[in-house]
Amino acid sequence: MNSFRIKIGVRISLVIIFGFSGIYVLTQTYFWLVSIWLFLFMSITFYDLIRYIERSKRDLSNFLLGIQQNDFSNTYSLKRANKLDFELNHAYTTIINEFQKLRREKESNYHFLQAVVEHSGIPLIGYSEGNLEITLMNGAAKELFKKPHLTSVKAISRIDPTLGQVVSRLESGQKELVKVVIDNELLNLSVIAKEIKLDEGWYKLISFQNIKTELDEKEIESWQKLIRVLTHEIKNSAIPISTLTEVINQMITDETGELRDLSKLDPEDLEDLKIGIRTVQKRSKGLVSFVNAYGQLAKIPEPSIKKVNVSNLIKEVTALLQHDYQKNHIKLNASSNESLFIHVDAEMIEQVLINLLKNAREALHDNRSGEVTVQSYLKSHQTIISVKDNGPGIDHETLEQIFIPFYTTKKEGSGIGLSLSLQIMRAHKGKLKVHSQPGKGTTFDLIF
Repeated sequence: MNSFRIKIGVRISLVIIFGFSGIYVLTQTYFWLVSIWLFLFMSITFYDLIRYIERSKRDLSNFLLGIQQNDFSNTYSLKRANKLDFELNHAYTTIINEFQKLRREKESNYHFLQAVVEHSGIPLIGYSEGNLEITLMNGAAKELFKKPHLTSVKAISRIDPTLGQVVSRLESGQKELVKVVIDNELLNLSVIAKEIKLDEGWYKLISFQNIKTELDEKEIESWQKLIRVLTHEIKNSAIPISTLTEVINQMITDETGELRDLSKLDPEDLEDLKIGIRTVQKRSKGLVSFVNAYGQLAKIPEPSIKKVNVSNLIKEVTALLQHDYQKNHIKLNASSNESLFIHVDAEMIEQVLINLLKNAREALHDNRSGEVTVQSYLKSHQTIISVKDNGPGIDHETLEQIFIPFYTTKKEGSGIGLSLSLQIMRAHKGKLKVHSQPGKGTTFDLIF
């Protein structure tokens, strides 16, 4: 920079010196021819000054224009003797080399990400939220939709209207399960959306994962668990009924199978016959009740959704059970954010909370320092109601079974309370999760 100033200063000084000298010689002496040479030198020096400034300005303009147009092909010579030019050209060359390096890295990263997306086994599409034009579609998506290319979200709607609506309405981070039929094949798709802010506006990335195989495996596993429980319950009723009917049959028939004269039976046999018939009747009614309970579990009514204050909901349920807890010497705590609201069927959610609080009370029946806490809070845009006890906890094996219909560890339990609660939460598109460790209590979370 100092060299640049010196060179400019020298040239300006020479212009001034030649100019004043020419005027002096022309007006004060008779050597007018010398003044012409002085004016000529002044003009040459002035022209050189302008060229020097314009050359520096031109190099800087070309450099900045190249950056603006993303063109880094310009080259600047480093062989000039001029120190200032060398320093400027060296700075230009260094900056251009850095820009070229960044461009190569950017292109390399772009090709790498493009390869990752293309070779991903998860179908992916990306579209601009402004015009709904699809600009990204990997190989897995092409295979899923049986199309080599999709131009817009409307094209997805033509494949399946429901899927098109889901893709359009999903917000960033949301997930939804959709059943679609593509090329006569039924698919269960887990659709997840992610919004990205780009220079040209918002861009939405959608992933589709066919989870039908996983769902089928889980369904088979659930059926196997359910069948084991059903088999156990039915055998508990059917075997005694079968045994008793065989005994009764032997009492009322002879060796030939003919009906005996019951009036000839002694009082003790008649009493046994009466008890046996009564037992068969009782076990038969129990089996019918069991079947009715299964039908009740399978037919959850459609929730009547209304805006409900969470704090009021918790207060009503805890007030209902407070006396029962006090009678069993168990402390029931309730704390809630009064500003939290959820859109639910209040009666159904109350039933879930009652089931959980009754289970917690039964788990603490031998615990004189038993304590249950019901609280609500907001976490990651989700409203959570938790029921926590300091009871004995649940072992890992039982934890895997507790939501299976009719599974129970209690002598008088029906085994449908938690299953029914889970069904109710699913009907509200919510979740029911359990956290427990033996000796460290249990927490149930209702997630809305």
